[in-house]
Amino acid sequence: MMCEQVLMDGPIPMSGRRPAPAYRTAPRARRRVATVVVTLFALLGGMVAHAAQRVLHRAGTDDATTLDPHKVAYPGEITFMSDLFVGLTTLDAEAKAMPGCAESWTISPDGLSWTFRLRPGLRWSDGRALQAADFVWSMQRALRPETANPFAGRLFMIRGARAVARGEVPPAKLGVRAPDPRTVVVDLEHPVPYLDEVLATYGMPVPRHLVESRGDAWIAQGNFVSNGPFVLEEWRPNAFIRMRRNPQFYEAAGVKLDAVVHYPVTQPATAIRRYQAGELDFLISVPADQVERLQPQFGTQLKIELAYGLEALAFNMRRGPTRDPRVRRALSLAIDRDALARNVLREPRQAAWGYVSPGVNRYPRAASVDFARWPAAQRQVEARRLLQEAGYGPGTPLRLRLAFPANDVHRRIAVVLDAMWRQIGVRAELQGREQRVLVADIARGEFDAARVLWLPGNSDAMAFLERLDGAAVGGSLNPSGYANARFDALLAQASRQVDVERRAALLFEAETLALADQPAAPLYWFVGRRLVSPQLKGWSPNPRGVHVSRFMEVPAR
Repeated sequence: MMCEQVLMDGPIPMSGRRPAPAYRTAPRARRRVATVVVTLFALLGGMVAHAAQRVLHRAGTDDATTLDPHKVAYPGEITFMSDLFVGLTTLDAEAKAMPGCAESWTISPDGLSWTFRLRPGLRWSDGRALQAADFVWSMQRALRPETANPFAGRLFMIRGARAVARGEVPPAKLGVRAPDPRTVVVDLEHPVPYLDEVLATYGMPVPRHLVESRGDAWIAQGNFVSNGPFVLEEWRPNAFIRMRRNPQFYEAAGVKLDAVVHYPVTQPATAIRRYQAGELDFLISVPADQVERLQPQFGTQLKIELAYGLEALAFNMRRGPTRDPRVRRALSLAIDRDALARNVLREPRQAAWGYVSPGVNRYPRAASVDFARWPAAQRQVEARRLLQEAGYGPGTPLRLRLAFPANDVHRRIAVVLDAMWRQIGVRAELQGREQRVLVADIARGEFDAARVLWLPGNSDAMAFLERLDGAAVGGSLNPSGYANARFDALLAQASRQVDVERRAALLFEAETLALADQPAAPLYWFVGRRLVSPQLKGWSPNPRGVHVSRFMEVPAR
């Protein structure tokens, strides 16, 4: 009616009858008006099309500290990286290794050389060709000392990687080469049956042409380039990271999302309210004490899955009171893990007395601390004795700093730990820290005990025990500063072992030794509690808890 009225000479009468026009609009005027109308409809149509996008809204646990895959500092950032970058291999919907930029690979009979064949026509998101040399340079960069890659140790199975990371040999000595533009060969120090899993997470390429021209600013909005299913659109620290579909991705046609938005979660209660309001499609972490309340409302939307991972307390072995092994053992003895799992976490199976999650591949028997079966009273008596031997008592109580992520869940757990320690005369200063600050404090050694989350980079026991490797002292893999020559030797022996049973026996011996030293006190096994909207398709449970957005789908809205 509005468009029709514009073309008439006068208003439509209240009766609804339209009088004969006094004159017709001139042809030029009619064309001008028609053009305006068509343009208006085109604009409206564009607005509708823009509004009806398939955008996944998901909430993780913490804000990103970086978008550089060689500088990620905590496990939650791996999800961002999996959306933005793809290595030679990548992760499928169940977090298992699958072909990535490499369409296939072969393994030498001795297991020491993997040859990857790249897909044809690979490109960065800016359209520049991605070739084998880019993977060689990227892996060299990941191990350069100046890169300060917190997870460099995860690549130490590559020939020469440890020496490169220590600055003992130039990066060109790394056992990664490109015989031609579509072939990458990775030579290993020892057989690694899970190399495809490692490269999917820690072997991601970065754009050399930008890193060398922009320096650290290459990850800034407007500069950023990636090769994964999504590319950065906007990053607002402490608010969100929005990524749009990357049309240059080799399987862009199979990505069923136009965009994905990652939100950090510092307060789980706020995230739950946002999910209830329909603002989130996927919430990766639900506090244990909320399960009973939420179960009746959400039913099957609440997914509870046993996962690979350990929540632990890292003790500072480089300075402070926890340098003393008697103090570390006393603090660990006083923690009633069964009570913590039963009363706080509401899941008795979560009580952890060892370092390696149950059920990992090629490790049928896990180790545990020698006091796992002691009654709580016996553990407290022994803890007090050890503290007294170390010089602490009623007149000189042990005081230490307990650092943890600043959210309600971990504060509640910290309060419980403080109460357990008070029973043996220990006073803890509770220090809740924003994630970036906590990571920085731990890296500088500014803590006595700090909550750490061990999420493995693959489904092997080595992914847990490598966190105590003496070569990784001071990094996020080994913040305690643990360095035991016998432990390191056992890991090295296990790494060279081809026989699966012998390898498992060596890893068991190494785990038992580390548990006696207690560089970290195991607290509880990780259990994933997720909220998944019914309209979200393609979500799959997996013990690693890595849910790649590429395989998910939501309706246009």
